[in-house]
Amino acid sequence: MENLNNIHNLINKNNKYLIILNIIFEIISLFVFVFINFYYINKIPIIFTLFNSILLLAYLFFNFYSLYEATKLKIVTKKLKDAENYNSSLLILYDNVRGFKHDFDNIINIIGGYIKLNDIDGLKQYYSSLESDCSRVKNIQILNPNIINNPGIYNLLVTEYEKAINLDVKINFEFFFDFQNLKMPIYEFSRMFGILLDNAIEAAKDCYNKEVNIVFREARKQHVQIILIENTYFNSEIDMEKIFKKGISGKKNHSGIGLWEVNNIVKKFNYVILNTTKDDKYFKQELQIYF
Repeated sequence: MENLNNIHNLINKNNKYLIILNIIFEIISLFVFVFINFYYINKIPIIFTLFNSILLLAYLFFNFYSLYEATKLKIVTKKLKDAENYNSSLLILYDNVRGFKHDFDNIINIIGGYIKLNDIDGLKQYYSSLESDCSRVKNIQILNPNIINNPGIYNLLVTEYEKAINLDVKINFEFFFDFQNLKMPIYEFSRMFGILLDNAIEAAKDCYNKEVNIVFREARKQHVQIILIENTYFNSEIDMEKIFKKGISGKKNHSGIGLWEVNNIVKKFNYVILNTTKDDKYFKQELQIYF
């Protein structure tokens, strides 16, 4: 039953067309076979007709069976890809925990030193740095396919998180959301979310405080799903009216296509709104999906 449900979920628009064409050709083949046998019923030996019937039924059976097995193979491949991404997040978590454990004795000794010297200000500053490392480990724990239960979004978040780590950008996550219940087609959402997250990481990496915050939440009473991406930014003179125009970019060596594409995707759905704002610390993109 689980395989049947997975196959049903995997059948996309192109696969449906392929299946329909396959059924049409098989119906035509069956019709031609029946017509020929009916027309030449008195001329063709019965054993030959029976043999042809068995071959045709075998062909139909193996054709559907091959399609079923091919779809199952796609499911297995997809699961292996998901497992690979999950292992990547576990490896990042393991490296952070191992590093934290390695330094544990030193951490205790340093805290003891501040206490012996009664250096409360120094202890506060050290604790702030220590809290940042603990927060990083906590964030990686959230990168869990049981929490982010949409494989496409999960893979995207893991990939972007690894990119941020390499650029020394800190990403904070908050998820109050059932990703399986996303009220927008996953293809368009992933394109848009990927562009916004890429831009946020690229902008944050140029700041002294490199930080990106991602929040998924759902307000059922208001019938809206909210995805917030906010990042620290360096260019305080960003023109909020021009950034969504084609060819306009606040970054060097960029084509200015990304946000233009985001704007085009938003326009396709009358129940999707993108609010772009900024304050002294954060540049914010808030996607609202009404249902």
